[in-house]
Amino acid sequence: MKIEPVKGTRDFYPELMQEIKTIFNSWSSICKKYGYEEMDGPLLEPVQLWQLKSGTEIPEQMYTLTDKSKRKLAIRPELTPTLARMVAEKQKSLTKPIKWFSIPRCYRYEQPQSGRLREFFQLNVDCLGNDDTYSDAEVIAISIDIMLKLGFTNKDFYVRISDRTLLNIILEQLGVKDTKDIFRLIDKKLKITQKEFDTELKKLTKKTKPIKEFLELDNIKSLKKFVKENKISVDSSDLEQLFKYLDNYGYKKYIKFDPTITRGFDYYTKTVFEVFDKSLKYRAIAGGGRYDNLVEDFGGEKISGVGFGMGDVVLSLFMKDKKLMPEYKRDYDYYVTIIPEKDDNTKLKEFAIKVAQKLREKGKVFLELNTRKLNKALAFASRNSIPNVVIIGKTEMQNNSFIVKEMQKKKEKTIKL
Repeated sequence: MKIEPVKGTRDFYPELMQEIKTIFNSWSSICKKYGYEEMDGPLLEPVQLWQLKSGTEIPEQMYTLTDKSKRKLAIRPELTPTLARMVAEKQKSLTKPIKWFSIPRCYRYEQPQSGRLREFFQLNVDCLGNDDTYSDAEVIAISIDIMLKLGFTNKDFYVRISDRTLLNIILEQLGVKDTKDIFRLIDKKLKITQKEFDTELKKLTKKTKPIKEFLELDNIKSLKKFVKENKISVDSSDLEQLFKYLDNYGYKKYIKFDPTITRGFDYYTKTVFEVFDKSLKYRAIAGGGRYDNLVEDFGGEKISGVGFGMGDVVLSLFMKDKKLMPEYKRDYDYYVTIIPEKDDNTKLKEFAIKVAQKLREKGKVFLELNTRKLNKALAFASRNSIPNVVIIGKTEMQNNSFIVKEMQKKKEKTIKL
């Protein structure tokens, strides 16, 4: 009976495993460069963990189960609530600021499509215990640095930044009573047509004209002008300072003010941001923001936090689109093969094991287990870009030696074991 894999999951053959490791290694190296420590949480958690502050989308997409003790559990759809629970549990003993990152495997029951699967890996970067946009800037800088590490340039991507507190005040002073519904509508603005957006906006407020004008703003200067013209009393100094900090990181050309960025999760309180490819071919490559109440909601003391998530699926597609994904290559230093005799090759194989073990003190060794003719063995090594082929025949075994053929230089030398 043939059993098909679960829809929306992946089989990680070595080729795909190499791709995912390329991404993981970049994620990990940049986070560690900024002083962030790796952590993780359990795959299973009580369903209430995501019902509390994740909005409506995440709870609807969770894989849930009831265990033998009749507990309702969920396979994690994201890690931020787990992080908040973990911080709340050991809050007093943790040194502030808490700088953590993780690369969890997550699951969401949604319709698989380009850039979106039901099983995925997601980098999470979080900084807790600093109230200033100083930490917001560092977290955003990490997201930019990761993109640069992977080979992208300012021609490929940019970070769109907004402030939910600022948006809330402006929308309220423009006459919007329930800003949560407006936030949700703005968050899906790029996913629907302009006509659909206008229709939905009219249902929520009569003041559609100034709101639409506000959503068209694309820099701090135009924001300040809009606020002045509409006689809105709001302090934008935090957002301005955030842009100054990022300028000091040297990342001014990668960032842009965009009031349409609100993020759908209810736990974001202030700064929100998303990383986009400039062509808008793909959905957001990364997204995050400030969550100042989340740990308190999970039973801890009030502590500010800021972080982001970056999924591997969209990022991998984006890399391939820009031809930044390294070609698959078998990573061996030596390929050890014997020249088979017509009779029993057991002694040759025994000697080949000794040679392979000695070479493993110097590098990665592929010991050929099948008996191949020499021309086929060399073709295999050439096809897989293995730099050194180690050849062992009856003569070499008798002399306690082996031949090393350097494939690029096309040179051979005999070495004593």
